[in-house]
Amino acid sequence: MLSYIRKGTGETLVLVHGFLGAKEIFSSVMEDLTEEYDVIAVDLPGHGTSQIEKKSYSVYDYANEIAEVLRHENVSDASWLGHSLGGYIVLAALEKNIAPINKAILAYSSDVSDTEEQIEKRTNQQSEIPEIGVKQFVDQIIDAFFSNNAKKESIVFARNIAYQASEEGLILALEAMKSRSNQRDLTEQLTIPVLIIEGSQDKIVKPIENKNPNIQKIATNTAHLGMLEDPQSFLKAIHHFMS
Repeated sequence: MLSYIRKGTGETLVLVHGFLGAKEIFSSVMEDLTEEYDVIAVDLPGHGTSQIEKKSYSVYDYANEIAEVLRHENVSDASWLGHSLGGYIVLAALEKNIAPINKAILAYSSDVSDTEEQIEKRTNQQSEIPEIGVKQFVDQIIDAFFSNNAKKESIVFARNIAYQASEEGLILALEAMKSRSNQRDLTEQLTIPVLIIEGSQDKIVKPIENKNPNIQKIATNTAHLGMLEDPQSFLKAIHHFMS
């Protein structure tokens, strides 16, 4: 089973981190969230302290692993917040009805599949990671997750979290992202409330374009890790949406 923490009372809110992340990536907003919500934050396989138990993972496999945690905790339904890769996992759970989801928050994420160029880039990264190791791989890409105005301590914090991932965990996550389905049609048809949080300076993912009236959008003046760069704006968006 995935490593996870559970804290707080109220409506259950599941936090799913992205690539190079772990449950601690939400540390800047966790205390505030647990004052109003029953928060469950997970580590994906090969990230944080979660072990790898399969030879491969799809975004659907990740969603099933999270659903197992919820069953273990006797949670019958919840709202899910997914950051980046975590957003792909939330959409996968919705597509296959893997777990009952009341509301969904897609933070700095996307609803389209990888382009051929992105697939080639991820494939090259999969080959590179065993050659240079997790630390060097993280060091050469982590700055792209932040805006030019980001505080140095935020970047260091994210870097140290990313160092916890295993080579295999990162390679498996890259494969899951490469093989994910295009979910544009799904997001157009969703009937549950959905919040999209995008970063005005995010160079990692392109903004989600959608006309579904059930979807709200808000932008933070940040790059890809808005929960670290501007936690107050991130929290304000969540509280307004959840209420």
